[in-house]
Amino acid sequence: MKKATSLVAIVLIAFSTLANASVAEGAREFKADVKAAGKKTGHAVHETAIAIGDGAKAAGHAVADASKRGYHSTKKFVTGHE
Repeated sequence: MKKATSLVAIVLIAFSTLANASVAEGAREFKADVKAAGKKTGHAVHETAIAIGDGAKAAGHAVADASKRGYHSTKKFVTGHE
């Protein structure tokens, strides 16, 4: 009876060690996946912010150029100089 109990205890210990190793490996994979997803999300946000900034910059320059041309056109009309 003692041999059977000892054998059951050894088998349970072996299975629990394997289960812990499996859980630890799963946790490492999950952590790696989360880190990779976070990096991809961060890069996407960065690229989006740059694109928005470039668009705003281009729009600002277009407004400034139009204002400058309008000012000079008005000045030429009012003063009569070309």
